[in-house]
Amino acid sequence: MEGDSLYSVKWYKGRREFYRFSPKENPAMKTFPIAGIHVVTSASNANQLVLSNVSPATTGKFSCEVSADFPSFHTMIVSGDMEVVEVPISSPVIHGIRSRYKVNDIVRGNCTSKYSRPAANLTWTINDVIANPPLVRTHKPIKSNKNDLEISVLGLHFVVSSQHFINGRLKVKCIARMHDVYQQSNERFIEEERPRVVQAASSSHNNPNVGLPYPYDPDDNEIDNKETYYTNIKEF
Repeated sequence: MEGDSLYSVKWYKGRREFYRFSPKENPAMKTFPIAGIHVVTSASNANQLVLSNVSPATTGKFSCEVSADFPSFHTMIVSGDMEVVEVPISSPVIHGIRSRYKVNDIVRGNCTSKYSRPAANLTWTINDVIANPPLVRTHKPIKSNKNDLEISVLGLHFVVSSQHFINGRLKVKCIARMHDVYQQSNERFIEEERPRVVQAASSSHNNPNVGLPYPYDPDDNEIDNKETYYTNIKEF
Protein backbone atom coordinates (compact mmCIF):
# COMPACT_ATOMS: atom_id res chain seq x y z
CA MET A 1 0.00 0.00 0.00
CA GLU A 2 3.03 2.22 -0.28
CA GLY A 3 2.21 5.42 -2.14
CA ASP A 4 -1.56 5.17 -1.56
CA SER A 5 -3.46 7.76 0.46
CA LEU A 6 -4.82 6.55 3.79
CA TYR A 7 -8.55 6.13 4.04
CA SER A 8 -8.89 4.58 7.50
CA VAL A 9 -7.26 2.56 10.27
CA LYS A 10 -9.54 0.33 12.32
CA TRP A 11 -8.80 -1.73 15.42
CA TYR A 12 -10.83 -4.74 16.52
CA LYS A 13 -10.96 -6.98 19.55
CA GLY A 14 -12.34 -10.22 18.24
CA ARG A 15 -14.88 -9.05 15.66
CA ARG A 16 -15.84 -5.84 17.45
CA GLU A 17 -14.40 -2.52 16.30
CA PHE A 18 -13.29 -0.25 19.13
CA TYR A 19 -11.05 2.34 17.43
CA ARG A 20 -11.12 4.09 14.08
CA PHE A 21 -8.91 6.78 12.57
CA SER A 22 -10.08 8.39 9.31
CA PRO A 23 -7.97 11.47 8.45
CA LYS A 24 -10.58 12.96 6.07
CA GLU A 25 -13.42 12.78 8.60
CA ASN A 26 -14.21 15.18 11.42
CA PRO A 27 -13.45 14.16 14.04
CA ALA A 28 -10.77 11.93 12.60
CA MET A 29 -10.71 9.66 15.67
CA LYS A 30 -13.63 7.61 16.97
CA THR A 31 -13.78 5.07 19.81
CA PHE A 32 -16.46 2.48 20.57
CA PRO A 33 -16.94 1.07 24.09
CA ILE A 34 -15.84 -2.49 24.83
CA ALA A 35 -15.33 -3.94 28.32
CA GLY A 36 -11.67 -3.92 29.31
CA ILE A 37 -10.61 -1.51 26.54
CA HIS A 38 -9.57 2.04 27.49
CA VAL A 39 -8.02 3.99 24.61
CA VAL A 40 -5.65 6.85 25.42
CA THR A 41 -6.86 9.20 22.68
CA SER A 42 -4.17 11.81 23.35
CA ALA A 43 -1.44 9.26 22.52
CA SER A 44 -3.19 7.32 19.73
CA ASN A 45 -3.22 8.15 16.01
CA ALA A 46 -3.01 6.49 12.60
CA ASN A 47 0.30 4.84 13.46
CA GLN A 48 -0.15 3.66 17.03
CA LEU A 49 -2.78 2.67 19.56
CA VAL A 50 -2.24 3.16 23.29
CA LEU A 51 -4.39 1.45 25.95
CA SER A 52 -4.51 2.18 29.68
CA ASN A 53 -5.74 0.33 32.77
CA VAL A 54 -5.40 -3.05 31.08
CA SER A 55 -6.66 -6.06 33.03
CA PRO A 56 -7.19 -9.77 32.38
CA ALA A 57 -10.46 -8.74 30.69
CA THR A 58 -8.34 -7.02 28.02
CA THR A 59 -6.82 -10.35 26.96
CA GLY A 60 -7.90 -11.50 23.51
CA LYS A 61 -7.30 -11.41 19.76
CA PHE A 62 -6.63 -7.96 18.30
CA SER A 63 -6.70 -6.98 14.62
CA CYS A 64 -5.60 -3.86 12.76
CA GLU A 65 -7.23 -3.09 9.40
CA VAL A 66 -5.68 -0.47 7.10
CA SER A 67 -7.58 0.74 4.01
CA ALA A 68 -6.26 2.90 1.17
CA ASP A 69 -8.24 5.73 -0.41
CA PHE A 70 -9.35 6.11 -4.02
CA PRO A 71 -8.47 4.78 -6.51
CA SER A 72 -7.04 1.48 -5.17
CA PHE A 73 -9.07 1.00 -1.96
CA HIS A 74 -6.61 -1.74 -1.03
CA THR A 75 -7.16 -3.22 2.42
CA MET A 76 -4.73 -5.12 4.64
CA ILE A 77 -5.39 -6.70 8.01
CA VAL A 78 -3.04 -8.25 10.57
CA SER A 79 -3.98 -10.02 13.81
CA GLY A 80 -2.31 -11.14 17.00
CA ASP A 81 -3.13 -12.43 20.46
CA MET A 82 -2.49 -10.26 23.49
CA GLU A 83 -2.46 -11.64 27.03
CA VAL A 84 -2.54 -9.45 30.11
CA VAL A 85 -0.81 -11.16 33.03
CA GLU A 86 -0.66 -10.52 36.76
CA VAL A 87 2.90 -11.13 37.91
CA PRO A 88 3.77 -12.75 41.28
CA ILE A 89 3.89 -10.53 44.35
CA SER A 90 7.45 -11.59 45.24
CA SER A 91 10.39 -13.75 44.20
CA PRO A 92 9.98 -17.54 44.38
CA VAL A 93 10.56 -19.16 47.77
CA ILE A 94 12.62 -22.33 48.39
CA HIS A 95 11.46 -24.71 51.14
CA GLY A 96 12.90 -27.86 52.67
CA ILE A 97 16.55 -27.62 51.57
CA ARG A 98 19.16 -27.62 54.34
CA SER A 99 22.43 -25.71 54.36
CA ARG A 100 24.63 -28.83 54.72
CA TYR A 101 24.53 -32.28 53.09
CA LYS A 102 26.84 -35.28 52.92
CA VAL A 103 27.63 -37.28 49.79
CA ASN A 104 24.81 -39.81 49.16
CA ASP A 105 22.29 -37.70 51.08
CA ILE A 106 18.99 -36.99 49.32
CA VAL A 107 18.03 -33.38 48.62
CA ARG A 108 14.27 -32.83 48.75
CA GLY A 109 12.76 -29.39 48.39
CA ASN A 110 10.04 -27.30 46.80
CA CYS A 111 10.00 -23.96 45.00
CA THR A 112 6.83 -21.89 45.32
CA SER A 113 5.77 -18.81 43.34
CA LYS A 114 2.62 -16.92 44.28
CA TYR A 115 0.27 -15.22 43.35
CA SER A 116 -0.09 -14.73 39.58
CA ARG A 117 -2.31 -15.20 36.55
CA PRO A 118 -1.50 -17.43 34.76
CA ALA A 119 0.72 -19.59 36.97
CA ALA A 120 4.42 -18.78 36.63
CA ASN A 121 6.73 -21.27 34.90
CA LEU A 122 9.32 -22.65 37.33
CA THR A 123 12.77 -24.08 36.54
CA TRP A 124 15.35 -25.68 38.85
CA THR A 125 19.08 -25.44 38.16
CA ILE A 126 21.92 -27.31 39.88
CA ASN A 127 25.22 -25.44 39.70
CA ASP A 128 23.65 -23.24 36.98
CA VAL A 129 22.71 -26.26 34.82
CA ILE A 130 19.00 -26.96 34.23
CA ALA A 131 17.97 -29.99 36.29
CA ASN A 132 17.11 -33.07 34.26
CA PRO A 133 13.38 -33.97 34.17
CA PRO A 134 13.78 -37.08 36.42
CA LEU A 135 15.08 -34.80 39.20
CA VAL A 136 12.04 -32.49 39.32
CA ARG A 137 8.53 -33.10 40.64
CA THR A 138 5.77 -31.28 38.78
CA HIS A 139 2.61 -30.22 40.62
CA LYS A 140 -0.62 -28.76 39.25
CA PRO A 141 -1.05 -25.02 39.87
CA ILE A 142 -3.06 -24.20 42.98
CA LYS A 143 -5.82 -21.61 42.70
CA SER A 144 -6.04 -19.25 45.65
CA ASN A 145 -9.42 -18.89 47.33
CA LYS A 146 -8.61 -15.30 48.30
CA ASN A 147 -7.98 -13.62 44.97
CA ASP A 148 -8.49 -16.28 42.26
CA LEU A 149 -4.79 -16.07 41.38
CA GLU A 150 -2.56 -19.13 40.99
CA ILE A 151 0.34 -20.62 42.94
CA SER A 152 3.10 -22.60 41.19
CA VAL A 153 5.02 -25.39 42.95
CA LEU A 154 7.96 -27.39 41.56
CA GLY A 155 9.82 -30.03 43.55
CA LEU A 156 13.49 -31.04 43.42
CA HIS A 157 14.71 -34.54 44.38
CA PHE A 158 18.21 -35.91 43.80
CA VAL A 159 21.03 -37.86 45.45
CA VAL A 160 24.10 -35.79 46.27
CA SER A 161 27.34 -37.00 44.69
CA SER A 162 30.91 -35.80 45.12
CA GLN A 163 30.73 -34.26 41.63
CA HIS A 164 28.02 -31.88 42.81
CA PHE A 165 30.40 -30.08 45.17
CA ILE A 166 32.69 -27.46 43.67
CA ASN A 167 35.24 -26.33 46.26
CA GLY A 168 32.96 -27.82 48.89
CA ARG A 169 29.82 -25.98 47.74
CA LEU A 170 26.72 -26.82 45.73
CA LYS A 171 24.25 -24.26 44.37
CA VAL A 172 20.59 -24.84 43.60
CA LYS A 173 18.44 -22.13 42.07
CA CYS A 174 14.75 -21.75 41.25
CA ILE A 175 13.71 -19.40 38.42
CA ALA A 176 10.15 -18.11 37.93
CA ARG A 177 9.19 -16.75 34.50
CA MET A 178 6.11 -15.35 32.81
CA HIS A 179 6.64 -14.90 29.07
CA ASP A 180 9.08 -12.01 28.57
CA VAL A 181 7.50 -9.67 31.14
CA TYR A 182 8.64 -11.25 34.42
CA GLN A 183 11.64 -13.20 35.72
CA GLN A 184 12.77 -13.61 39.33
CA SER A 185 14.89 -16.23 41.07
CA ASN A 186 16.03 -17.51 44.45
CA GLU A 187 19.03 -19.68 45.24
CA ARG A 188 20.57 -21.72 48.05
CA PHE A 189 24.21 -22.62 48.66
CA ILE A 190 24.82 -26.03 50.22
CA GLU A 191 28.02 -26.84 52.09
CA GLU A 192 29.54 -30.31 51.98
CA GLU A 193 29.35 -32.02 55.36
CA ARG A 194 32.37 -34.24 55.99
CA PRO A 195 32.74 -36.92 58.73
CA ARG A 196 34.64 -35.69 61.79
CA VAL A 197 37.70 -37.67 62.91
CA VAL A 198 39.06 -37.23 66.46
CA GLN A 199 42.85 -37.49 66.87
CA ALA A 200 43.97 -39.48 69.95
CA ALA A 201 46.98 -38.30 71.99
CA SER A 202 47.81 -41.64 73.72
CA SER A 203 48.36 -45.17 72.46
CA SER A 204 45.43 -47.28 71.35
CA HIS A 205 45.75 -49.88 74.11
CA ASN A 206 45.30 -47.20 76.79
CA ASN A 207 42.66 -45.09 74.99
CA PRO A 208 39.42 -46.65 73.66
CA ASN A 209 38.74 -43.40 71.80
CA VAL A 210 41.14 -44.19 68.94
CA GLY A 211 39.52 -44.81 65.56
CA LEU A 212 36.08 -43.56 66.53
CA PRO A 213 34.59 -40.94 64.18
CA TYR A 214 32.94 -38.98 67.00
CA PRO A 215 34.07 -37.97 70.54
CA TYR A 216 33.99 -40.87 72.97
CA ASP A 217 32.01 -40.53 76.21
CA PRO A 218 32.83 -43.39 78.64
CA ASP A 219 30.26 -44.85 80.95
CA ASP A 220 30.55 -44.13 84.68
CA ASN A 221 31.52 -47.74 85.44
CA GLU A 222 34.44 -47.52 83.03
CA ILE A 223 36.24 -44.82 85.05
CA ASP A 224 39.55 -46.10 86.45
CA ASN A 225 39.45 -46.00 90.24
CA LYS A 226 43.08 -44.90 90.29
CA GLU A 227 42.04 -41.72 88.53
CA THR A 228 39.19 -41.04 90.98
CA TYR A 229 39.44 -38.26 93.53
CA TYR A 230 37.31 -37.68 96.64
CA THR A 231 36.43 -34.49 98.42
CA ASN A 232 35.55 -34.69 102.11
CA ILE A 233 33.19 -32.02 103.36
CA LYS A 234 33.16 -31.45 107.11
CA GLU A 235 30.25 -29.80 108.76
CA PHE A 236 30.89 -27.46 111.70
